[in-house]
Amino acid sequence: MADHIASNAQLVGLRAIKEFNEGVEPENFYHTSHLLWMIEWLNKLGHGAPDSRMLQTLILRSPSYLGLRAISIMIIDENDQARNFAAHGYPAEAIKLQNIYTTIEEKLPSVDAMLTGKAVFLESRKELDCYSSYLRAWISYIPWMNSLMAFPLVNQERLSGSVVWSFDNDHAMDDFGRQLFTSLSLIVQSMMFQEFESNRNTTGLRDAGRVDNSTNLQESNDLQKKFHMSDRQLSIAKMIADGLTNREIAKTLNFSESTARYETIKIYERLQVKNRAQAAAMVRSLFSMLKD
Repeated sequence: MADHIASNAQLVGLRAIKEFNEGVEPENFYHTSHLLWMIEWLNKLGHGAPDSRMLQTLILRSPSYLGLRAISIMIIDENDQARNFAAHGYPAEAIKLQNIYTTIEEKLPSVDAMLTGKAVFLESRKELDCYSSYLRAWISYIPWMNSLMAFPLVNQERLSGSVVWSFDNDHAMDDFGRQLFTSLSLIVQSMMFQEFESNRNTTGLRDAGRVDNSTNLQESNDLQKKFHMSDRQLSIAKMIADGLTNREIAKTLNFSESTARYETIKIYERLQVKNRAQAAAMVRSLFSMLKD
């Protein structure tokens, strides 16, 4: 299985390289030298998910012109708990703050990439400073950082994490650089397969109790008014209490998973809780009290 995953990672990355590199002239040293670096790293890949040592190797082997200084990988589990999986190159103080800020509620490129399924590109220190107060506080410990890219990581059509590439210049921000790191992100995504599957198969909250379906309309309205929820948020809150995942909620209500995640965050804010487990427990408790 590990051999298959490592091989698949290489195939995904090399296929992506081939797709965006078609038509590039051999004498273009800037492009071909970067591709040789990537292929050399691919040939030295180990098995399983990337760890700090593997990220360090990638940084050390990257061309200095690109200014790649640090990499971090974040994953999210079925309970919407985001956590750092692996990182290298960031100061200890930044890592400590990142561990505090690593929640699904924060306005950070890594979180936004997970929520929206879209890459985030910040091309200058000014863009980093203006992105959010959370990011501004974090990069205050990283004086060398001048740009970053954050890419979503997907498994079985589910947004499952993100990878952030941090640079000390903006040389990687041209079209070729963006495609290059898109390919590297696809490789990381393939290498994370086992970890994502482990999270996906983890027992969720389904057996922790369900909201009584006999709850009447008046009780629902009372809860809705108390916490200023929309009709859709109230429906989602009940589903969270019943142990449904965001993917299942999205399928049931016929909208995207990223919309389900967004509404889930709003529900956390309304209920003043930090995570899915707390939200589920609180909704079940509130409905129980209303019935009494």
